Amino acid sequence: MLDINERNPGEESSLSRRMFLKIGGWLVMAAGMLRIPGIALAQGKPDVIAEDVRFPGKDGTVGGYLARPAGQGPFPGVIVIHENRGITDYIQDVTKNLAKEGYVGLSVNLVSRSLGPDYPGGSDEAMKALGQLSDADAMADLDAGVAYLRKQPVVFTNSIGCMGFCMGGRYSLLFAEHRKDLKAAVVFYGRTVNKITPLQTKSPIDLVPEIAAPLLGNYGAADAGIPVDDVRKLEEALKKGNKTFDIKIYPDAKHAFHREGPNYHAEAAKDAWKRSVDWLAKYLKKG
Repeated sequence: MLDINERNPGEESSLSRRMFLKIGGWLVMAAGMLRIPGIALAQGKPDVIAEDVRFPGKDGTVGGYLARPAGQGPFPGVIVIHENRGITDYIQDVTKNLAKEGYVGLSVNLVSRSLGPDYPGGSDEAMKALGQLSDADAMADLDAGVAYLRKQPVVFTNSIGCMGFCMGGRYSLLFAEHRKDLKAAVVFYGRTVNKITPLQTKSPIDLVPEIAAPLLGNYGAADAGIPVDDVRKLEEALKKGNKTFDIKIYPDAKHAFHREGPNYHAEAAKDAWKRSVDWLAKYLKKG
């Protein structure tokens, strides 16, 4: 019987090798389960590189989450406009999925002014801060995001679009109205009509004549917060203004149907994402 403190010849090196392989396996498994800050990992050679970034804004430093293809580029750029809880895991995944489609995605952290550029999304504090954000300040920070994207060597500076969800969907509409140089805009269930307040000085539908970018909209007929009639009004205004657009209303989909959660609608989510990346490819990758 071998004493626990004894070693057969070569056993110590064998144990070391086994332990090394075991630890290595644990680390690989952990990398697959945990979100590693600062970089997106993939099996083998990464196809996407993602990181937290900072850049100058009109009234201070703005934070963001940047994801790009691993290649040299240049690639078109997409400003990703988050929901009313900031840059959550979901928004990071959206940004990385855009990178997998061949875009440099930048989600601008719109709580930077009140909570700091590195403040994470998902909290009640983030939601409260975004509820106090004015349209003018949001547009200024998104402008700063475009300026930052254009400074990236991997970005094709003349081909930048935007994509927004929920609150960010409304901002995507406003941003398309605000900037004439955007090449495409995508809206996921963004409010089209709102009451005029000190924070929201304009209703998106009133600014439709200002839109220059081709606009794609994805909406749910069962959205309790955005009546179908309001979406139809947007369609009518876009048609009257002779704008390039494509709006689809999914019959059984509720608000936030693209994000995993109680309102997730798999069929609508899959179709809306395909429509969106096809739209971006048509207008951002052409020529």
